[in-house]
Order: sequence, then structure tokens, then C-alpha cells
Amino acid sequence: MKTMMQIIVTIMTLTVLQLGHATEVNHRELDCLAKNIYYEAGTESLEGKVAVGVVTLNRVADGRFGNNVCGVVHQRTVLHRTRHTKVTKEVHHKKYLVIDQVDHVTEIQSQPYTTAVCQFSWSCGSVKKPQANDERWAESVNVAEELLNGGYNEFRNKYDEALYFHATAIRPTWRSLKKKIARIGGHIFYGD
Repeated sequence: MKTMMQIIVTIMTLTVLQLGHATEVNHRELDCLAKNIYYEAGTESLEGKVAVGVVTLNRVADGRFGNNVCGVVHQRTVLHRTRHTKVTKEVHHKKYLVIDQVDHVTEIQSQPYTTAVCQFSWSCGSVKKPQANDERWAESVNVAEELLNGGYNEFRNKYDEALYFHATAIRPTWRSLKKKIARIGGHIFYGD
């Protein structure tokens, strides 16, 4: 089913290119995909770069993460959280109009708040613009272009179910809830 969705997305992208519609949008999509590959996997092997690109396209096809490449790359999830703070109060005990005793009572106060979390950390931070003469940028653009044109079928099949990844240096809490697909270089890839 996911492979069929990927084929449909690819056909739609190629049709738009052939009809000459929204050339700027396609350039924008290429730029978003290339930046995601560059910032997430710029120092990785070719397979590592392609896998990050495939995850991005799989998320477009899935529909839960955004309806186009740029939407997926810049998706923010709003989290509803509660901040707990300790507050110490003085409690005065009066006996016959005279303060007889003072107690310090600590209470926990809860305050709800919301925060936005980026799906790809680089998209929320300030990052340096890729330099035109950077080989990693050139390779990221080439990988993005090839993916948008339907290439890398071997890797597309291998990472067909991949929707998530994280760097090996971190251990997100969600990883135990997902199906591990592969480890490539500094990343581990997962599906639902």
C-alpha cells in the first residue's frame, strides 16, 4: 500500500513537471528535500543520505506528517504539557490573637503550557546556509533530485516502511514503540 502511495506521489510530481505547472513549487520541494538530507545526513554515506530522503517521501505518502515535502520537513507538533513548581507558604497559627506558631508548607502548583517540537531539529534552529561549493550539499541535491525523479529503487524498497529515524547518540522514548528497520552509519531507522 505504501509503495503504491509512493508511486502515485512520484507520478503526480512527474506529471506536474511535464505539464509545466508550478515549476517554482517543484524547485521549492527539491530545495526542502535537499536541505533535509544535507542537515540530517550530510556526513553520511550515499545510502544514509538516500534513507533520510526516503523517510521524508514516505512521510508525504503517509499523510500524517504533511501533504508535501516542505510540509513534512517543517512540520511542528504541538505538545500540551504541564509545568510543576514548588511554592513554599507561611502558615500562621493564631491562638488568642497572638501568632503562636509559623509553619512552612510546600505545595506543588501546576501550570499547563504548549510547546512546538520540530520533527527535524535543524528546521527549528538557526543553521548556516549550505555553500554552493560544498561537496556534501552537491551530493544532497543530487540525491534529492534522483529521489524526486523516482530513482534509487533498491533503497526505496529497503526503506519502504521507514517513517522515523534518530541519531545513534540519542535514545528517544518512542523508539521502543516502533519497529527497527536498519542502522546506517550514525542513524537508526524505524517503521510503525
